[in-house]
Amino acid sequence: MKKSEFERLVDKAFWELETRHGLKRTETKFHKHGCNVRFQNATTLVILNYDITSLPWLEIADIQQPDQNKSTLEWLLVEMGVEDSPTPEQAFHPTKMHESELEAVLQTKCQQLLQYGTSLLNGDFSILPKLQERAKKYALACERYAKIHKTKK
Repeated sequence: MKKSEFERLVDKAFWELETRHGLKRTETKFHKHGCNVRFQNATTLVILNYDITSLPWLEIADIQQPDQNKSTLEWLLVEMGVEDSPTPEQAFHPTKMHESELEAVLQTKCQQLLQYGTSLLNGDFSILPKLQERAKKYALACERYAKIHKTKK
């Protein structure tokens, strides 16, 4: 897919972020295997991460402390009961996606963000500690899983 086509898909899928919450696309960084697209308003930073053949994911952060106050749409969906919590095994088997599915996946991600992340988009980050705690527990479970399933040389 050409860069211009990718940017068109992103703009089409995420236009409601700007119209409803004032998030503007501020940066697009292409790298060898994908890209990162940043959107921000006065309070919130949203980063679309996409690696070719993998499912894209969204990071959501407080613009004032983006390295400390952040989480993902995926953890928000788990917290809201929309998605099941991933298993540690799933971390070692990445989800594949064909390029032809990208537009629909981007539109779904934007709609989920608009439906479940309105408070974050408006600068209310009170749910972030819960999401970060979930992510921390999951990381520990993944570490345990990796140690248990480590292959011997």
